[in-house]
Amino acid sequence: MRLPLILSSFVVLTFVAAEARGELKPDEIAILAMAESPEGRELAGHYAKARGVPESQICLLPGKPADSIGRLDFEESVLPAVRSWLAEEGRQGRIRCLVTCWDVPLRVGKVDVGSHETAMRIDFLRRARGKLVEQAGELLSKLDQVAPAEGIMDQPPERPELKPDVPFADLARQIDAALKAAHGRAQGLSSDAEKRQAGQAIEQVLVAATGIGGLLRFAGPALEKRELDAAQAERIGTLKGRLVGLTEGARAIAQLPESVARDTQALGLVARLGGVMGAVRWIDEQQELLTKNETHASLDSELSMLDWPEYSLFRWQANTLSYRLDRPEAQYPRTLMVARLAAPTVDRAKDLVDQAIATEKTGLTGKFYIDARGIAYDSEKNKPGSYGQYDQSLRDLAERLKAHTKLEVLLDNEAPLFKPGDCPDAALYCGWYSLAKYIDAFDWAKGAVGYHIASSEATSLRTPGAKVWCNAMLEDGITATLGPVHEPYLAAFPLPDDFFPLLLTGKYTLVEVYYRTKPFNSWAMVLVGDPLYNPFKKNPPLSEENLPDRMRSGAAEPLPLPEEGP
Repeated sequence: MRLPLILSSFVVLTFVAAEARGELKPDEIAILAMAESPEGRELAGHYAKARGVPESQICLLPGKPADSIGRLDFEESVLPAVRSWLAEEGRQGRIRCLVTCWDVPLRVGKVDVGSHETAMRIDFLRRARGKLVEQAGELLSKLDQVAPAEGIMDQPPERPELKPDVPFADLARQIDAALKAAHGRAQGLSSDAEKRQAGQAIEQVLVAATGIGGLLRFAGPALEKRELDAAQAERIGTLKGRLVGLTEGARAIAQLPESVARDTQALGLVARLGGVMGAVRWIDEQQELLTKNETHASLDSELSMLDWPEYSLFRWQANTLSYRLDRPEAQYPRTLMVARLAAPTVDRAKDLVDQAIATEKTGLTGKFYIDARGIAYDSEKNKPGSYGQYDQSLRDLAERLKAHTKLEVLLDNEAPLFKPGDCPDAALYCGWYSLAKYIDAFDWAKGAVGYHIASSEATSLRTPGAKVWCNAMLEDGITATLGPVHEPYLAAFPLPDDFFPLLLTGKYTLVEVYYRTKPFNSWAMVLVGDPLYNPFKKNPPLSEENLPDRMRSGAAEPLPLPEEGP
């Protein structure tokens, strides 16, 4: 996605350092509705009047009201319209949050992978992989020549010619076996000089095959067992510094739009980081991304990137408003917060606003229902985004609230979900997993907030009777929820023990809590509800000092790159 040159000054104005800002105010909100939608315009006016948002901050979009919009139409119609409107009257310096109303499209379609540019990338990646496999074959030959055995029976086996499409795992096994064999032969040499010469040859191949990162990984155990002299320590320090710099460079390039030029730069960095094998694996990841073409997204999530001049559309971009990216020195284009007002009827969508305002006057009261599944979690074995991590987050949430609040918390840690009638006076809810099949266990309190962790729960928001959880919960009386418009992967959801504790402090509005805790933008998730809603501002049940340590210390796990996803 590329930004027209006429908007370059707009981008400069909105390129800001990561910083904490005060609570969101009505005059920092812009409301988006479709110009051809009477219901959308009516809902926009209702919200503006109820929350005191100036009517001049309602933006009417061109095009037909719909649930989905094509990628090209979004980029050539919606984006220019919103950018142009924000550039007027100094709005871009003031607006922090957008509210999409009613039938503003919910989803943005995929990129056309049949384009000439994509065909050029596919060809480039194929040819580059072939050359890298040839280099891997040359490295295998060099390893065979290290301390060659004298007997015929001890000679390295003849290998079949490596094909350009050899699976990465097969190639890695051959490299690993050859390294081990060469090391074993070198250990059998009689003279120290020969051993030193063989060791240098093996190290050269190791660096070529696995890069700086591989060298440091292989050397790590040995370095821990002996003290280094000053020269060795300086060399290791230099290598680690290069590794950090190359990693940051690779992450920066990964955010750029896909092109042969970007791939060429990325391959150069990846090869220095991970050698020939790292470069082959990177190409395989890019080819997989092209095959899956996961470039669709919720429109709201794409609008968060409105001020970004260009970025990759394959899978996600890190949400720079997340607490996990709180680095005062970091410079990012501005990220906009976005929430949606939608429900199975327009009147119900208006209720989301009216209920939020009414609840704020007294504070949200009722019970908190947490539906875990009893899935074991091992922080050493389970990677971020695993089922175990999210199930443990639900249990951690229950434990935190029982220890530090007076809320009535009901945790179900068994696989079956809450049954109809199990959850009266439900003020808060989080649980899983019933795919696209709402279980009406809840009597929602006025102002209730909750979400169900599953893959299809916001595919529809305006369909009476639809059983995806967001749609059904909105119809059933919940005031705010969130969910994905397509398969998001589990890691796209806010961790329950991040989202709800922050909401319970009363320090942030609903949309701020969402953006402080959701990992990705340009992806699948959508927040439904009044962005200004703060149900616990009057009587916060939880102190900020009792938030999870990771939210207070800055020691959170980093957000994954798109190719690091499932």
